[in-house]
Amino acid sequence: MKRMMLLLVVIFFSLAGSGAAHEKKMAQSAVKTIIVVPNDIQWQAGPPAMPGAQMAVLEGDLSKPGFFVARLKLPAGARIAPHFHDNVERVTVISGTIKLAMGATQENPVLLPAGSYFSIKPKTVHNAWVEEETVVQISTRGPWTMHAVKGSK
Repeated sequence: MKRMMLLLVVIFFSLAGSGAAHEKKMAQSAVKTIIVVPNDIQWQAGPPAMPGAQMAVLEGDLSKPGFFVARLKLPAGARIAPHFHDNVERVTVISGTIKLAMGATQENPVLLPAGSYFSIKPKTVHNAWVEEETVVQISTRGPWTMHAVKGSK
C-alpha cells in the first residue's frame, strides 16, 4: 500500500511539473514586448460605417481570434449608429469626450471625458457620438464584429 501511495505521489508531481513547464513555455512564446509611441501610430481609414474616422491597430489582428488593441479617431460631429458586438467591448477614452447611450436611442447618454473607461457585454445594443475630435482605445478579443441594428442609421 505504501509503495502504491509513493508511486501515485511521484506520478502526480512529475505530471504537475511537466504541465507547468509546458504552460510556461507556451506563455513565453505568446508574449512579446510591444512599444508604440504617438508618432509611430499608423492611422488608416476607419470602418465604412464611420465616415471620416481613422483606425490604428496597435497589437493583434481584429479579424482573428485573440487579444487585440486598436485606436479609433472620430472626427468632430461623428455618430456611431446603434449596433452591437459578438464579444465584450472594452474602451478607454484617450482624448476628447464621447457620449454613450445604451439601446437604439440617444436617450440618457453617459458623458465620458478623456481618461474614462467602459465595458459593454456582448450583444448589447449601444450607440455613441462626439462633438469634438475624440480618440478611443478598444482592448478586447477578436474576431471583432459590429452589427448594425435594423432600422437605425
